[in-house]
Amino acid sequence: MERVLVVHHSEIVLKGRKRSYFEMKLADNIRQVLGRGVCLVRDENRLVLCNPSTSAVELLRKMFGVSHLGVGYRCSPEAGEISETALKVLDPPPPAVDIDVKRSYKQHPFTSQQLRRQLAEIVRTRLGVEVCKNEKKLYVEVTKSNAYLYVEKVRGFGGLPVGSSGNVLCLLSGGVDSATASVLLMRRGCRVDFLHFHSYRSSQEALEMKMKELVERLTLYGLRTRLYMADFTPFYRIVLESRTRLELLLFRKYMLETASKIVEHGGYRAVALGDSLAQTASQTIVNIAAVKTSADVPVFRPLIGMGKDEIIELAGRYGLLDAVQKQYKDCCSILARHPATSADWRSVEEKWAELGVEKAVDETLERVEVFGCTFKAGVFRLSQTGRVLS
Repeated sequence: MERVLVVHHSEIVLKGRKRSYFEMKLADNIRQVLGRGVCLVRDENRLVLCNPSTSAVELLRKMFGVSHLGVGYRCSPEAGEISETALKVLDPPPPAVDIDVKRSYKQHPFTSQQLRRQLAEIVRTRLGVEVCKNEKKLYVEVTKSNAYLYVEKVRGFGGLPVGSSGNVLCLLSGGVDSATASVLLMRRGCRVDFLHFHSYRSSQEALEMKMKELVERLTLYGLRTRLYMADFTPFYRIVLESRTRLELLLFRKYMLETASKIVEHGGYRAVALGDSLAQTASQTIVNIAAVKTSADVPVFRPLIGMGKDEIIELAGRYGLLDAVQKQYKDCCSILARHPATSADWRSVEEKWAELGVEKAVDETLERVEVFGCTFKAGVFRLSQTGRVLS
């Protein structure tokens, strides 16, 4: 009998022939977070962590791909040893308990119901515990070679393991929308890197003001991310004298064009935005359609049908609110206060060409600084790795 942490996944079971690929991704992510030296084995449709550390549950419950965790013990699949282990797991004895038995290997000399009745009898006679329908449960999982018993069942965030669905570049403003959008994509298995536009004197100043803390929260889920820091002064310098109500739409096109170039350079599959339909003037259905990029890059908008309350609720669930609510000079806040709410793409393209904004994209790309971010063995690290075009 030994202490274990049973890691269950949900969607991975449905992946058919690619199931082993997703399980391998989940196992790799667990080893990155806990350290390469951990003992992690696969037993049928679960991963089992041997002798887990005290921090393992808190770290793994936030890992995408984990449906729930069972904190308990492993023993041989013999009925007698399972019974003795059950007494250990139920120490100290609760007033009442329900017993849930699952037996995946059908060649054992007992059925699930027979084992449940045997355990119920032993728990009643040896511990004086009533066995009935109860919130407190003793979970018993019997495989071909092992049995797992636990009463502490910790719910995870579900989804797919990060890194199993390709790489996406997310425009990260520092607000609640884009941060939440990036986490939703991570939950679907994407490895998400970030592009942030700022107006500070240096990338380091922007990082210290807010972005380092926010990216640290996001890397807790993304495990390994990259942050592109872009000074948007070249754009601001060009449009400063134009006094056009299309300024905000031009800025969105400028950000998307810059992102598209980084996507081509960095091998990303798509760009992601935190747009929520009709939430702001630039996010009306007409204005979203008016901003096109020259590159054929898919644009994901995970929040498009959500309201602000729903987005804030999600951000709270993922522990992002403290970081996103921190005061910060957001790039959109210093642009036009009364932007056009209904513009067509031709007028945006004409103004783009008239002002020569493409030059701002090229100049910005030459100055983008790149930072590598990792969450490894429980520690967050951020370091500058160079420039995007170097």
